[in-house]
Amino acid sequence: MVKHWTDSELSIELSKLMIIVDTREQKNAHILDFFEQNKIPYKIRKLDSGDYSAMVGDLTLEHDVFIERKNSLTEICGNFAQNRERFDREFTRAKADGAKPFILVENNTINDVFKGNYRSQMPPKSLWASFCTWMVRYNTTILFSDKAHSGKIIYSVMYYYARELMLHRNG
Repeated sequence: MVKHWTDSELSIELSKLMIIVDTREQKNAHILDFFEQNKIPYKIRKLDSGDYSAMVGDLTLEHDVFIERKNSLTEICGNFAQNRERFDREFTRAKADGAKPFILVENNTINDVFKGNYRSQMPPKSLWASFCTWMVRYNTTILFSDKAHSGKIIYSVMYYYARELMLHRNG
């Protein structure tokens, strides 16, 4: 049976949303600053997958949704090339859990992929093929952002994922 929330009840529950930040996440002061400036609670602790997830009250979403943040296309090229096996294992494990993964690439756009505007030996065609493979194989959504909007994107994805889960879950 699906719980039927009033708008007021749902709003109250979602106001309890807390972002979980992985302990291994580095160079993210711009994101934590956004959370603090907007009074978004966050907790730093180890995540099995990704750099960001969330919880609402006692309901943890870390096995349901996560965001893997990359500071540039150059960084993700390294994941797809030199560290592909480890990167693949992380997403395979998340898929087995039924998690919805997002990859957030900062400081670049989709146009940079096609134009090869990054520092890597990986050709644009190969990078695009890797993105497509991850989108299809792991149901990954790829997002691009400048650093100024990353915190808002992370919060928004977690907020609306939690909202949809609460509106449509059983119990």
